[in-house]
Amino acid sequence: MLNNKFKRRLLTTSLSLNAVFVLFFVSKRIYYVNYIFFHPSPTVDERWNVFLNSKNDGKEVVFLGTSITQGFNVSKEFNTPLIKNMGFSGNTTSTILSNLKRVISRKPYKIFIEGGINDFKYKIPLDTAVYNIVEMIKSVQLKSPKTVLYIQSEFPTNLKKLNDTINFYNIKIQSICKEKGVNFINMHNDFLRHGSIDSSLTLDGTHLNETGYFFWRKNIEQFVQ
Repeated sequence: MLNNKFKRRLLTTSLSLNAVFVLFFVSKRIYYVNYIFFHPSPTVDERWNVFLNSKNDGKEVVFLGTSITQGFNVSKEFNTPLIKNMGFSGNTTSTILSNLKRVISRKPYKIFIEGGINDFKYKIPLDTAVYNIVEMIKSVQLKSPKTVLYIQSEFPTNLKKLNDTINFYNIKIQSICKEKGVNFINMHNDFLRHGSIDSSLTLDGTHLNETGYFFWRKNIEQFVQ
């Protein structure tokens, strides 16, 4: 009789532990599948509010760009909160120019700019993108002349026609940077393999994966510090 009670208790305990175990993993899966629901991304206005109210002691470094920049966790990669990311998904060079005008009022120590890919995807003329880069350079040199400006080459994609435009764009802005005395960081070929972006560095043929961001950091860390 006692032995039967023990067996029932043991069975009940085992079933309970199994239920807890299954519930834990089901809950964990629900959490990660709905990660964005539990951790909603801040809105554009919220990000600007945080940035414009953040500390700036003259050593602030700001990254401006597209969703490719937005995915670059610069504060973590360079281990300092003074390096800030104001890249936004969907940004064209026109949007980046507008954002730059908000940033330079803070007289940051350095600014890194990445942009152009969305212009070409949205069929915006290449000359417009180049013009906007020139306007960015003028704005910094006029309104915050002590800020060190870095224009970064646009990354290749897995689309040949788009890559042809990107390649020509990079050549144009590199020439302009040389003419204007601005730093140009050419990373294009480091991400290229057989005429397209190296598949080991990208999530979808455009956006970078963790390895891609590692390569990006390695390419620019000497300029960031």
